[in-house]
Amino acid sequence: MRSQLYVSLGSAIALLGITLGAAWAVAYAAGAVLITLNLWALARVVQHLVYVRKGATFTLLVIFYGKLIISGLGLYLVLAVWHLPVWGLVAGLSTVVVNLTAWGLKTFGHKA
Repeated sequence: MRSQLYVSLGSAIALLGITLGAAWAVAYAAGAVLITLNLWALARVVQHLVYVRKGATFTLLVIFYGKLIISGLGLYLVLAVWHLPVWGLVAGLSTVVVNLTAWGLKTFGHKA
């Protein structure tokens, strides 16, 4: 989670500073924040549900649909209301893929 914060928010702040707040950089930052919040929520839910014996399915469904609704509202704001570029948003959302791939390659072959 820490590396996701460094990669996504660091790159978003750097892009916003370099481009002086261009629409593409704002879309990138919005995507990076949205996906980071999703990853954080997923990490918190998994840590909690590992120890729950009763009602885990219901809790997981409520949290999943809650995240889905919040993500949908965020995407609606970015695309339909603010009319920010789609490719900037996609690039921001892909920070989690890049980060998890880098983490997996870094830890591949190491025993825990």
